Amino acid sequence: MAGLLRRSSRNHLFRHPGQLVLALLGIALGVAVVIAVDLALDSAFRSFELAGEAVSGRATHVIGEDEGLDERLYTRLRVEQGIRNMAPLIRDDVALAQDSDDRYTLYGIDPLIEKDFRAAWQKQPAGGDSGRLLRKLLTEPNGVLIGERTARRLNAAAGDTFPIRTATGLHVLTIIGLIEAPDAVAEQLLDKVIVADIATVQELTGLYGRLSRIELMLPEGAEQGPVPERIRRALPASLRIAAVETLAQAAREMTEAFSVNLKALGLLSLLVGLFLIYNAMLFLVVQRRGLIGILRALGVTRREIFGLILQEALLLAVTGTLLGTLAGIGIGGFLLPSVSATLSSVYFATGSGTLLIAPEQIFKAAALGIGASLLAVLPPAFEATQVSPAAALTRSRLESGSKRLVRLGLGLGLLLIASGLTVIELSESSIRFSLAGIFLLMAGFALLTPAATLGMMKGIGRLVESRSIIGRLPVRLISAEISRTGIAMAALMIAVAATIGMDLMIASFRQTVSDWIRTSLQGDLYVTLTGNPAAPGKAAKNRELKAAIQALPGVDVTSSVLRTSLPAPTGPVPATVFDLTARSHAGFLLLQASDSAWERFELEPAILVTEAFAYHHRLKLGDTLTFLTPTGHVIYQVIGIYADYSGDRGHIAMSRRQYLRHWPDPGFTGIGVYARREADITGLEKSIRRTLSAGQTLRSARVIYEASMHVFEQTFTITETLRGLAAGIAMIGVFGALTALQLERARQIGILRAIGLTPGQLYRLIAAETGLMGLCAGLFALPVGGLVAYELIFVIYRRSFGWTMAFHFHPEILLYGLLLAFGAALLAGLWPARKMARINPAEALRTE
Repeated sequence: MAGLLRRSSRNHLFRHPGQLVLALLGIALGVAVVIAVDLALDSAFRSFELAGEAVSGRATHVIGEDEGLDERLYTRLRVEQGIRNMAPLIRDDVALAQDSDDRYTLYGIDPLIEKDFRAAWQKQPAGGDSGRLLRKLLTEPNGVLIGERTARRLNAAAGDTFPIRTATGLHVLTIIGLIEAPDAVAEQLLDKVIVADIATVQELTGLYGRLSRIELMLPEGAEQGPVPERIRRALPASLRIAAVETLAQAAREMTEAFSVNLKALGLLSLLVGLFLIYNAMLFLVVQRRGLIGILRALGVTRREIFGLILQEALLLAVTGTLLGTLAGIGIGGFLLPSVSATLSSVYFATGSGTLLIAPEQIFKAAALGIGASLLAVLPPAFEATQVSPAAALTRSRLESGSKRLVRLGLGLGLLLIASGLTVIELSESSIRFSLAGIFLLMAGFALLTPAATLGMMKGIGRLVESRSIIGRLPVRLISAEISRTGIAMAALMIAVAATIGMDLMIASFRQTVSDWIRTSLQGDLYVTLTGNPAAPGKAAKNRELKAAIQALPGVDVTSSVLRTSLPAPTGPVPATVFDLTARSHAGFLLLQASDSAWERFELEPAILVTEAFAYHHRLKLGDTLTFLTPTGHVIYQVIGIYADYSGDRGHIAMSRRQYLRHWPDPGFTGIGVYARREADITGLEKSIRRTLSAGQTLRSARVIYEASMHVFEQTFTITETLRGLAAGIAMIGVFGALTALQLERARQIGILRAIGLTPGQLYRLIAAETGLMGLCAGLFALPVGGLVAYELIFVIYRRSFGWTMAFHFHPEILLYGLLLAFGAALLAGLWPARKMARINPAEALRTE
């Protein structure tokens, strides 16, 4: 009997390839999106971490600060303290002389010590002995090592030369060897990397006597031993020793909210796919209702029927998961550039060229796909076992228990909605629990969809009661088959509600950011200053440039900004140091401020903090922060909290006057130019450009606004892609449901055709029904989407990034969502309608 059951199952699946494909597609797409998001995110993070490893090698800890270190500290640690496992490092950004926008990273190392650290450039270089080439770094004037990929870009080989531009001018470098990358990932990480002896780099950059950082290699578990303690005692008060692993973990924590939100969108696609899987598996059961009845009449037990359906589901789940894994790898490669671009523009620079596939990610997604598939097939399998042989052989009794299921779904849906709201309310600052609450809400509304549909159909039925039978039939068909049409409409409703919610959130965020940027850009022109802050004379040159710009005709006042980080007992704190004018104050959107805040900002040890910084560090007005200065601990009081959307971790703002009381002057990173009212901005821009040198750029407020909004749009590219995938999965689900309904309606179609309904009338009837399904799903999605937008704006994004956004209502988004649902359902019903219209009446009537 078992062999007979397996053969009947196999034969049925092969005789209905359409349903088989839809079932596999539902599983594959859901799994593919989850895998793609995981792979893209992890590849971007791993690229960042591997880049650090390529530089640090086996280093476990680092000592450094933004303004660099005095190299005498390295000497003191090595000679006086006897610390041997250390390596000095200088890092600077340089430009090719022929293309100032093409930036390269120049690393200065000590070749004699670096050998013990096994950094990336210690791999066997192409065409030579690594030890010999590293020794040549000490003796060859301006000799450097570059990666093979960089050499191909420069169209250069060992022995060739190429020019670069640094803060000290033009220099010609000689390639003494190429670094051979062992794999594609290493090749990418070593791209645009130039390695030279530390003394050579000091000459090229003018950083005499300075280091970017000191790397240490401590044995595992030795963080609290005598060696680290000797190092800590020898360090100035403003310096700390930091573990490389801690820095990498901090980077991941920095982007946790971004990661969680993307993964949530991936799981949304799987949630929509669950409905598709359930729908497809349900119809695979429905199609064999007669066969199941015959088998039950022949003595097959309920357990055997249940096991048969589970075996089928497992086979489909494994096959669909395999296909989804392959598709997910492809989609992950497609998503990786968008993910990397977002991380690079908002958080930190990372590569974007290589997708790194981790087995644990594949295993996790596979388990998720198989588990979700088996979970989705349980209701259909249970239904198949509960029907008596006589009922199974009668198709007209198919919907007899649907009203009971609708009531059950209504009760469970209300319970899930209440649970979701409770979870969101009690989850406090937890992003994951907040998103879990959103999922409970959406699942609850999905279960309400059949009941809401019946209610809508009753209302619409009263409106069309006086119309012809053709006009009343679509409403009655939807209601009569609610257990089947309801599932398809629930999947479509979820996808459309998510689309509406995300669109309202993005539009509100876009408007909020746009208003903030326009407010922040009070100046007319802005000069961006690049270069290593430790470069000699940089501060003096920056001050001279600011004075020269101030003296130009047409300039009213100038301001300056320095973006840096300040040492604190808990770690570096990102800081923005301002030299403000009265006109600059209007650029701050103060949410809270103490009395005489701007006066205190200049005269007292006081700071402003961004809203995100205050949220993540649980600060309020009057609280204090302690910083480590070269002269000791200094306490600053929080006197204001202001809106800022430039980063989700936030930063502090300090006046330049207060900063220079405790730290040396490193210059500026930007200068703001405020023109006189009667000034010619175009002419002033030309005058300022003549005062600038290499590495200094000038942009107008309008150009900065456009570039910032471009970054914003780029940030949400990945979000829109994932949202589109979820909508596509829902459309496939609707298509599958409408296609499968063809079989269930065979007798109905036969009767309609037998009483004189033409194929054209039948086609219009079915098109009207599918359009009505889409319209109802869209109407129900409008309030659900609005609720999703509210939770995203005021709960999820607040807890994720610490930002408060204004809600901006856009009626066109609601109209778009309604048209999307209507159009998707109508389009998905075209082919089933055409096929149903061609059905043979006599053959259809024989099915009952």
